[in-house]
Amino acid sequence: MADRKQQNSLPVFDCHTHLFPPAVFANTARLEGLAAALRLQVDQARMRTDKGMLKRESRDAGVHACLLLPTAPASHVRKINDMFLRTVEAEDSLFTAGTLHPSDPGVDEELELLAGHGVLALKFSSFSQGFDLQSEETLQLFERIRKHNSAGKSRFFVILDTFYQADLYFGALKEHVTTPRKLGCLAAGFPEIDFVGSHMGGLSAPYQEIREHIVPMPNLYLDTSNAAHVLSRDEFLRLLGLHGPEHILFGTDWPWFGHKEEIPLIGGLLQAAGFSSEERSRVFAGNISRLLNLKNSKVQKALTL
Repeated sequence: MADRKQQNSLPVFDCHTHLFPPAVFANTARLEGLAAALRLQVDQARMRTDKGMLKRESRDAGVHACLLLPTAPASHVRKINDMFLRTVEAEDSLFTAGTLHPSDPGVDEELELLAGHGVLALKFSSFSQGFDLQSEETLQLFERIRKHNSAGKSRFFVILDTFYQADLYFGALKEHVTTPRKLGCLAAGFPEIDFVGSHMGGLSAPYQEIREHIVPMPNLYLDTSNAAHVLSRDEFLRLLGLHGPEHILFGTDWPWFGHKEEIPLIGGLLQAAGFSSEERSRVFAGNISRLLNLKNSKVQKALTL
């Protein structure tokens, strides 16, 4: 009981949350086998449709802050970024990533816009945005991000969706899927950019493929969202041990999973992996706070209490 109280008293920053329109829940329910394969809480998620609900649920679970992860097609990048910037405006506990698209001619302007608003996280979902991570156009996009970071401006980091079976369930082109191999190659090829592989690097990917290609690198992080529901306990623990507490980020994939259940689930796995209280605190809040450069913000002060 004492250990449970201790793990729940740690500062918590959820690095992986979404605000979805109702059509997303209806579409997910229609896709036969998807919810079961990923253990998604579809019925509960239907009620988690706005930032007010996110704020209430996170506050009730003792979560100090959440990061929203939008994506968009090339024609809607500016519109979606503007919408999410307005969503978190004047919010102390909500932050947002921005999104980009390799086919958008306004990438440089968008980077400047996001940097001007203090946004450092960039979210990509290659399967839904419709691009290949290894295409020349996409590599040029990452080169622009690299140059921005190397110029000593604000340091952007990249969060990648890693749903391995997106071609099977969503009809995405196979070359548009972010596989463990592609993620590992990107991180190795752009050491000036920090990368976060959502879902421990490969949601529904074969564990051996994750283990082979998602190897420890100074600029590679993994977030916990959904992964504990798909990987076996032993596989999850091995990945924790391999990458260590400084390269793991706590995320729920809200609205598909709730904070009250995910915090003790992940906390228990971190303890089983032998992470100390200080190391668990890095996973739950410290690592994402550092990537977001929150050292002088109100939420950072709360996270260090």
